[in-house]
Amino acid sequence: MRTMLLSFKADVFERVKSGEKIYEHRRVFPDEPVKAYLYISTPVKAIVGIMRLDNKVQIESWKEKYSYDKAAVARINDYLSKHTVAMEITEFQMTNAISLEKLRSDLPGFVVPQMYYYIEDTELLKYLEKNLVLEGKPIKHSFDNIPADLICTH
Repeated sequence: MRTMLLSFKADVFERVKSGEKIYEHRRVFPDEPVKAYLYISTPVKAIVGIMRLDNKVQIESWKEKYSYDKAAVARINDYLSKHTVAMEITEFQMTNAISLEKLRSDLPGFVVPQMYYYIEDTELLKYLEKNLVLEGKPIKHSFDNIPADLICTH
């Protein structure tokens, strides 16, 4: 399993937090499962949660799978202009917030991710494991039967 710091815009994060967003779409992503610590950009500027991602799929393959739904195929084609893969958000867990200011104070040289970067065997990972506290109940998604109206919607 890869471990990364993954950056989100605040509005996208709200859809993750609500359980509405069930896939993470990217141009490039690892093949193996991912544990991602979530950094939320302006106006939040903090690490606020942990996400587990699995089952990478080529978005192109959805065109055949959902070919019966013209609207879904149109959304897939639109997504393909910016993204090539999707990973299932199998679980999301809120944590206490660690602000950018605190991260920079406690970890000189902390860099905000543009998209994501790996943090295995780093001081940042040790710091997060020590300082993040899980909050509330995790959101878990089942991917047994995903209808076309949930594909490439966010």
